[in-house]
Amino acid sequence: MRAASAGDANARSVFARTYLPPIRAYLGHRWSNSNQSHAIDDAVQDVFVECMKPNGVLDHADPARGDFRALLYGVVRNIARRFEKLAARPSHLQPAQSVYLDELPAQHEALSRVFDGAWARSLLREAVLRHARAARRGDDDSRRRYRILRLRHQKGLPIREISAHLDESDVDAVHNAYRRGRREFREYLREVVAQHTGAASDSLDAECRRVTELLGS
Repeated sequence: MRAASAGDANARSVFARTYLPPIRAYLGHRWSNSNQSHAIDDAVQDVFVECMKPNGVLDHADPARGDFRALLYGVVRNIARRFEKLAARPSHLQPAQSVYLDELPAQHEALSRVFDGAWARSLLREAVLRHARAARRGDDDSRRRYRILRLRHQKGLPIREISAHLDESDVDAVHNAYRRGRREFREYLREVVAQHTGAASDSLDAECRRVTELLGS
Protein backbone atom coordinates (compact mmCIF):
# COMPACT_ATOMS: atom_id res chain seq x y z
CA MET A 1 0.00 0.00 0.00
CA ARG A 2 2.81 2.41 0.88
CA ALA A 3 4.62 1.60 -2.37
CA ALA A 4 1.44 2.10 -4.42
CA SER A 5 0.74 5.47 -2.81
CA ALA A 6 4.36 6.49 -3.46
CA GLY A 7 3.97 5.77 -7.18
CA ASP A 8 5.67 2.38 -7.49
CA ALA A 9 4.43 1.03 -10.83
CA ASN A 10 4.48 -2.65 -9.85
CA ALA A 11 2.70 -2.00 -6.55
CA ARG A 12 0.05 0.09 -8.30
CA SER A 13 -0.45 -2.68 -10.85
CA VAL A 14 -1.01 -5.25 -8.09
CA PHE A 15 -3.31 -2.87 -6.24
CA ALA A 16 -5.41 -2.15 -9.33
CA ARG A 17 -5.53 -5.82 -10.35
CA THR A 18 -6.72 -6.82 -6.89
CA TYR A 19 -9.23 -4.09 -6.14
CA LEU A 20 -10.68 -3.11 -9.52
CA PRO A 21 -13.03 -6.15 -9.67
CA PRO A 22 -14.76 -5.54 -6.29
CA ILE A 23 -15.03 -1.80 -6.98
CA ARG A 24 -16.66 -2.38 -10.39
CA ALA A 25 -18.86 -5.17 -9.03
CA TYR A 26 -20.18 -2.93 -6.25
CA LEU A 27 -20.89 0.03 -8.53
CA GLY A 28 -22.36 -2.16 -11.26
CA HIS A 29 -24.76 -3.80 -8.82
CA ARG A 30 -25.63 -0.53 -7.08
CA TRP A 31 -26.44 1.23 -10.33
CA SER A 32 -27.80 -1.70 -12.33
CA ASN A 33 -31.34 -0.29 -12.35
CA SER A 34 -30.54 3.42 -12.39
CA ASN A 35 -29.36 6.02 -14.87
CA GLN A 36 -25.98 6.11 -13.13
CA SER A 37 -24.51 3.09 -14.93
CA HIS A 38 -22.79 5.39 -17.44
CA ALA A 39 -20.75 6.86 -14.57
CA ILE A 40 -19.11 3.63 -13.43
CA ASP A 41 -15.77 4.27 -15.14
CA ASP A 42 -15.56 7.81 -13.75
CA ALA A 43 -16.46 6.60 -10.26
CA VAL A 44 -13.82 3.85 -10.41
CA GLN A 45 -11.25 6.46 -11.41
CA ASP A 46 -12.27 8.67 -8.49
CA VAL A 47 -11.87 5.76 -6.07
CA PHE A 48 -8.32 5.11 -7.24
CA VAL A 49 -7.52 8.84 -7.05
CA GLU A 50 -8.77 8.93 -3.45
CA CYS A 51 -6.63 5.91 -2.64
CA MET A 52 -3.38 6.92 -4.34
CA LYS A 53 -3.26 10.71 -4.06
CA PRO A 54 -0.76 12.29 -1.64
CA ASN A 55 -2.09 12.04 1.89
CA GLY A 56 -4.86 9.83 0.54
CA VAL A 57 -6.42 6.59 1.75
CA LEU A 58 -3.34 4.44 1.20
CA ASP A 59 -1.14 6.83 3.16
CA HIS A 60 -3.46 6.51 6.14
CA ALA A 61 -4.20 2.80 5.83
CA ASP A 62 -2.57 0.65 8.49
CA PRO A 63 -3.11 -3.09 7.94
CA ALA A 64 -2.06 -3.77 11.54
CA ARG A 65 -5.07 -1.74 12.75
CA GLY A 66 -7.74 -3.38 10.65
CA ASP A 67 -8.95 -4.82 7.38
CA PHE A 68 -8.31 -2.60 4.34
CA ARG A 69 -11.33 -4.21 2.67
CA ALA A 70 -13.67 -2.42 5.07
CA LEU A 71 -11.86 0.88 4.54
CA LEU A 72 -12.05 0.55 0.76
CA TYR A 73 -15.72 -0.39 0.97
CA GLY A 74 -16.38 2.88 2.78
CA VAL A 75 -14.47 4.85 0.13
CA VAL A 76 -16.41 3.24 -2.74
CA ARG A 77 -19.70 3.84 -0.97
CA ASN A 78 -18.89 7.51 -0.37
CA ILE A 79 -17.84 8.02 -4.01
CA ALA A 80 -21.09 6.40 -5.17
CA ARG A 81 -23.10 8.69 -2.92
CA ARG A 82 -21.20 11.69 -4.26
CA PHE A 83 -22.19 10.78 -7.82
CA GLU A 84 -25.81 10.23 -6.78
CA LYS A 85 -25.87 13.61 -5.05
CA LEU A 86 -24.56 15.29 -8.21
CA ALA A 87 -27.12 13.45 -10.34
CA ALA A 88 -29.92 14.80 -8.14
CA ARG A 89 -29.01 18.45 -8.73
CA PRO A 90 -30.72 18.94 -12.12
CA SER A 91 -34.03 17.90 -10.58
CA HIS A 92 -33.54 20.51 -7.81
CA LEU A 93 -33.62 17.94 -5.05
CA GLN A 94 -31.81 18.77 -1.86
CA PRO A 95 -29.46 16.09 -0.53
CA ALA A 96 -31.73 15.51 2.46
CA GLN A 97 -34.60 14.75 0.10
CA SER A 98 -32.62 12.33 -2.03
CA VAL A 99 -32.87 8.61 -1.41
CA TYR A 100 -29.44 7.05 -1.73
CA LEU A 101 -29.38 3.63 -3.28
CA ASP A 102 -27.94 1.89 -0.21
CA GLU A 103 -30.23 3.25 2.49
CA LEU A 104 -32.56 0.24 2.61
CA PRO A 105 -31.02 -2.46 4.87
CA ALA A 106 -31.66 -5.25 2.36
CA GLN A 107 -29.97 -3.28 -0.43
CA HIS A 108 -27.01 -2.41 1.79
CA GLU A 109 -26.57 -6.09 2.69
CA ALA A 110 -26.76 -7.13 -0.97
CA LEU A 111 -24.16 -4.52 -1.97
CA SER A 112 -21.87 -5.66 0.83
CA ARG A 113 -22.13 -9.29 -0.32
CA VAL A 114 -21.35 -8.33 -3.92
CA PHE A 115 -18.29 -6.36 -2.85
CA ASP A 116 -17.03 -9.03 -0.44
CA GLY A 117 -17.46 -11.83 -2.97
CA ALA A 118 -15.59 -9.93 -5.68
CA TRP A 119 -12.87 -8.97 -3.17
CA ALA A 120 -12.39 -12.61 -2.16
CA ARG A 121 -12.19 -13.73 -5.80
CA SER A 122 -9.56 -11.07 -6.45
CA LEU A 123 -7.38 -12.33 -3.59
CA LEU A 124 -7.81 -15.89 -4.79
CA ARG A 125 -6.87 -14.83 -8.33
CA GLU A 126 -3.74 -13.08 -7.04
CA ALA A 127 -2.73 -16.24 -5.18
CA VAL A 128 -3.26 -18.31 -8.34
CA LEU A 129 -1.09 -15.89 -10.35
CA ARG A 130 1.71 -16.13 -7.80
CA HIS A 131 1.49 -19.91 -7.77
CA ALA A 132 1.56 -19.99 -11.58
CA ARG A 133 4.63 -17.75 -11.74
CA ALA A 134 6.44 -19.90 -9.19
CA ALA A 135 5.55 -23.06 -11.14
CA ARG A 136 6.89 -21.58 -14.38
CA ARG A 137 10.16 -20.72 -12.65
CA GLY A 138 10.36 -24.11 -10.93
CA ASP A 139 11.31 -27.58 -12.09
CA ASP A 140 9.22 -30.13 -13.97
CA ASP A 141 7.69 -31.46 -10.75
CA SER A 142 6.53 -27.96 -9.76
CA ARG A 143 4.87 -27.44 -13.13
CA ARG A 144 3.30 -30.92 -12.93
CA ARG A 145 1.82 -30.21 -9.49
CA TYR A 146 0.40 -26.90 -10.67
CA ARG A 147 -1.11 -28.54 -13.75
CA ILE A 148 -2.72 -31.27 -11.63
CA LEU A 149 -4.18 -28.63 -9.33
CA ARG A 150 -5.64 -26.72 -12.30
CA LEU A 151 -7.17 -29.86 -13.78
CA ARG A 152 -8.71 -30.72 -10.43
CA HIS A 153 -10.16 -27.30 -9.55
CA GLN A 154 -10.61 -25.48 -12.86
CA LYS A 155 -11.71 -28.44 -14.94
CA GLY A 156 -13.33 -30.38 -12.09
CA LEU A 157 -11.65 -33.64 -13.06
CA PRO A 158 -11.30 -36.40 -10.44
CA ILE A 159 -7.80 -37.67 -9.72
CA ARG A 160 -8.26 -40.89 -11.68
CA GLU A 161 -9.25 -38.95 -14.82
CA ILE A 162 -6.34 -36.58 -14.31
CA SER A 163 -4.00 -39.57 -14.18
CA ALA A 164 -5.39 -40.80 -17.48
CA HIS A 165 -5.23 -37.31 -18.97
CA LEU A 166 -1.54 -37.06 -18.03
CA ASP A 167 -0.93 -40.66 -19.16
CA GLU A 168 0.28 -41.61 -15.68
CA SER A 169 -0.53 -45.07 -14.35
CA ASP A 170 0.32 -44.37 -10.70
CA VAL A 171 -2.87 -42.78 -9.38
CA ASP A 172 -1.49 -42.58 -5.84
CA ALA A 173 1.51 -40.56 -7.08
CA VAL A 174 -0.84 -38.12 -8.81
CA HIS A 175 -2.90 -37.86 -5.64
CA ASN A 176 0.21 -37.12 -3.59
CA ALA A 177 1.27 -34.47 -6.10
CA TYR A 178 -2.19 -32.93 -5.86
CA ARG A 179 -2.02 -32.76 -2.06
CA ARG A 180 1.41 -31.15 -2.22
CA GLY A 181 0.15 -28.68 -4.83
CA ARG A 182 -2.74 -27.73 -2.54
CA ARG A 183 -0.34 -27.09 0.33
CA GLU A 184 1.78 -24.88 -1.93
CA PHE A 185 -1.29 -22.92 -3.03
CA ARG A 186 -2.42 -22.41 0.56
CA GLU A 187 0.95 -20.79 1.31
CA TYR A 188 0.49 -18.34 -1.57
CA LEU A 189 -3.04 -17.60 -0.39
CA ARG A 190 -1.76 -17.00 3.14
CA GLU A 191 0.86 -14.62 1.72
CA VAL A 192 -1.74 -12.65 -0.26
CA VAL A 193 -4.26 -12.53 2.59
CA ALA A 194 -1.56 -11.36 5.01
CA GLN A 195 -0.56 -8.54 2.68
CA HIS A 196 -4.11 -7.35 2.06
CA THR A 197 -5.63 -7.77 5.53
CA GLY A 198 -2.68 -7.31 7.86
CA ALA A 199 -3.71 -10.50 9.68
CA ALA A 200 -1.20 -11.74 12.23
CA SER A 201 0.27 -15.20 11.78
CA ASP A 202 -1.90 -16.69 14.54
CA SER A 203 -5.11 -15.50 12.84
CA LEU A 204 -4.06 -15.98 9.23
CA ASP A 205 -5.69 -19.39 8.79
CA ALA A 206 -8.98 -17.97 10.05
CA GLU A 207 -8.71 -15.06 7.57
CA CYS A 208 -8.04 -17.51 4.73
CA ARG A 209 -11.14 -19.48 5.70
CA ARG A 210 -13.09 -16.21 5.74
CA VAL A 211 -11.92 -15.42 2.20
CA THR A 212 -12.96 -18.90 1.07
CA GLU A 213 -16.38 -18.50 2.69
CA LEU A 214 -16.87 -15.12 0.99
CA LEU A 215 -16.46 -16.80 -2.40
CA GLY A 216 -20.01 -18.00 -1.98
CA SER A 217 -21.31 -14.43 -1.52
